[in-house]
Amino acid sequence: MLWAHLHEQEQMRLALQADLLAGTVSHAVLITGPSGSGKRTWGKILAHALLCPDRRGAEPCLECSSCRLFASGNHPHFFYLEPKGQTIKIEQIREIRGKFFFEGDPRVCLIHQADRMTAEACSSLLKILEEPPEGLYFILLAEQPHQLYSTIVSRCRRYSLQPLSPAAIASILEQRAGIDRAKASIISRMSKGLPGVALEMAEDPGFESRIREASRLGARLSAGDLRPREILEQALVLSEREDLMPFLEMLFLYYRDGLVQKLCHNEALLVNPSQDVSALEKLEPHALVAALELLHATLKEFKSTNVNRRLAMEGLLIQLQRRFRYA
Repeated sequence: MLWAHLHEQEQMRLALQADLLAGTVSHAVLITGPSGSGKRTWGKILAHALLCPDRRGAEPCLECSSCRLFASGNHPHFFYLEPKGQTIKIEQIREIRGKFFFEGDPRVCLIHQADRMTAEACSSLLKILEEPPEGLYFILLAEQPHQLYSTIVSRCRRYSLQPLSPAAIASILEQRAGIDRAKASIISRMSKGLPGVALEMAEDPGFESRIREASRLGARLSAGDLRPREILEQALVLSEREDLMPFLEMLFLYYRDGLVQKLCHNEALLVNPSQDVSALEKLEPHALVAALELLHATLKEFKSTNVNRRLAMEGLLIQLQRRFRYA
């Protein structure tokens, strides 16, 4: 992959390319961002470019022996560390530390999930960063950089990845996963701008059936035709689903599309045939807004507390149907 294949993050891309062109890449680079934001992809492209002796501007040439070795995963001067179990241990750094001090060609150490290094591993890395050998580069990837020693962070040039636009996510899905535009559009709105999350969704075999299930439940609740016993049974089934959170997000998207369709009369928004919101046509916008607020509050509760899932789902379904019935 080349810099040209990356999407958005223009300021970060230009800064890294300028450093490569000027030969001023920091001996320690810290790339931060939430899980799935593409940190490892950016780190590997930077490592590839640093190791290529025949760069074309800031892009690796893809043809020299160094590029071929990197592409095969066998480059002798590229060191990759990631957690073994829950943490990155000092033994992992000790295993390769001697190779950091070879003279000559550039060496790059990419540390994935660097924020999960043990205190001993952090101390070992800090000693190297204090007096880095010539030609050695560290690329640290971290979701929670505050977990790193502040003395390590202070020695790094830091870059932060931002969520991508839905259009960029859809483009990545179409190009890399080969999925159709309709499915890509739905996923792009659910992925929160994180390409890794979007690609996981694209590979999920149950994704489309989950959309249909959420749409059917949303339509029945809006029609107010679920009897009390059915609500309790449905709540129990939902509470036991491993994919409850993605399911509720799809239910949220169903009502959100219905609201936008009602307010904007934009049929182009309904890009997925299984996401039919025609059942919501007779509802007032304020009823859909209330449903979205209830779902948002429930999702937030699930993420931040250890709530009883069954009771929470019973309350949610009862309140949703009541909102629609008396709208």
